[in-house]
Amino acid sequence: MVGPLSGHPLATSVATVDGAVESLSFRMLDVSSSASSITLWIECEHALSDPAFFPWWRAAVAPRLAQQYAPVPDQVVVPEQTTGGYVLLWYLAIPSYLGGLLFHSARRVPSLEPRQLRFRLESAALQEVALRPGRFWCLPSDPDAGHPDAVPVPDEASLAAVLRHQVIAHATRFLAVYGPQVCFGRHTQWAEVTDRLDKALLLAGHAFGSPQPGAADARLVLADGEKPLTSASRIRQVTDDRGRVHWTRRRGSCCFLYALPGVAHPCASCPRLSDAERARILATLPV
Repeated sequence: MVGPLSGHPLATSVATVDGAVESLSFRMLDVSSSASSITLWIECEHALSDPAFFPWWRAAVAPRLAQQYAPVPDQVVVPEQTTGGYVLLWYLAIPSYLGGLLFHSARRVPSLEPRQLRFRLESAALQEVALRPGRFWCLPSDPDAGHPDAVPVPDEASLAAVLRHQVIAHATRFLAVYGPQVCFGRHTQWAEVTDRLDKALLLAGHAFGSPQPGAADARLVLADGEKPLTSASRIRQVTDDRGRVHWTRRRGSCCFLYALPGVAHPCASCPRLSDAERARILATLPV
């Protein structure tokens, strides 16, 4: 079974995140469940150890993107850089989003090692993330700081550093496997790691009621852009052509959606856009 029934302290925290976020589902993995229910999930450790997994995922992404964006899906060839970019960002969202959301909402950081995380895909897109019970870092004031799996740290800056280092460690393992399979350079790959962590904390702010605290957490976690990360937080406010204020960010990497035939314009966070172009695109979004 997967869900909030585990007695582990993180179970309630993960359930809270799941209830707040609409774009993804988050679960606590009950390791006492039957093997058949657990095997419905893809373990990150398995994905990283299977040479066929990421080529399979990229091949599955192509028809999804064609169906979603192309005017005549059957007549479109999705560029390899686009499928490569989407698998890169979707995989990195697994440790980054779970870690960022728990940091923001509970001031807890779970172990983000590949063996601790599983995920599910829906039509090739990331749909659900599951966490195995295990070690977590927290503040001394945490009500479960005395739990055998808890590792209290002195303050929020220390906890932010734990999250940063957990994501870097998982990303290092992932990029050692995936990096040679794509045509992106090292800077682009690590810019995507940076972007996912930054976006995770902005997402957390929106999900829990206000983007400002999420932006503040992103500044704390990304700090000065500790290497191999490529920058500090890029979250900022932008006023669109209709006078509306948006919390957004200028990415350091690119998903290459713009390279897909039929896409009218790049994403609003695309690094290729000028501030004026970004404001025009944001103005087209619904209220």
